[in-house]
Amino acid sequence: MPKLVLIFSVLLRILFLPEYPATPNATLPADKPLQASDIVYVHAPNGLTLRKTAAKDGAKVALVPFDGSPLTVLSPPEPGVLYTAETIGAFAVKGGWVNVKTKTGQEGYLFEGYLSRYKPLNTEKIDGEVSMIDAFYRTISPVKGKRTTLPKKEGTIERYQYVYTDGARFEEQQYEGGITQFLELPKEKFTMPEVLVLFRALWFQKEKTTATFDAAKQRLTLDSEGGYSQLIIQPKGNLWSLQFSTAD
Repeated sequence: MPKLVLIFSVLLRILFLPEYPATPNATLPADKPLQASDIVYVHAPNGLTLRKTAAKDGAKVALVPFDGSPLTVLSPPEPGVLYTAETIGAFAVKGGWVNVKTKTGQEGYLFEGYLSRYKPLNTEKIDGEVSMIDAFYRTISPVKGKRTTLPKKEGTIERYQYVYTDGARFEEQQYEGGITQFLELPKEKFTMPEVLVLFRALWFQKEKTTATFDAAKQRLTLDSEGGYSQLIIQPKGNLWSLQFSTAD
């Protein structure tokens, strides 16, 4: 992309970046268990199977899509009864079975591990010049202040950041051949499995990925099947550090 065109597109992004209201659940702690009447959302790109009983082989009621439809919790998972849906080395996505009601009135059980109180981003309404990562986090916590231009690093064309009121921070570095984005999240608001589920679904959508887990560094690395996009999740003090990279 020519430099003048890139600069112009960045200016448009600054001027017309829409505001996304924060969700009412944005201040809940990461370890707060689900309760009856909570609203949750599916964060599995292929949807989740609503089952008649609280078991992976329970009779299928319906497929609940990854479309931002609200689900009302009727009863939380049974304490201490966990199902492991996914493992990446020593890392696992675990959870119980949540009794929910869909917006159409269907009732049944969904696996807790791919549910979140945070609503998915409607990517169809996002301008192509706006980062989906930044747009999504604005639905969780508003930005604090204005966009800040950062000193360029070697090879960068543009580098800037936004800071959010809950202490999270987003940074984008633009290169001739792609972009790298960083998002730092407060640990008290998210568990590592939730970070994986939320941002994998957002970043890769339905694209297949391969993943590895470095237990010593507590670092998850996900790569797209084509090798053009990557997501790295790891702890950084009292924050979760996420790095999103993509090549043109």
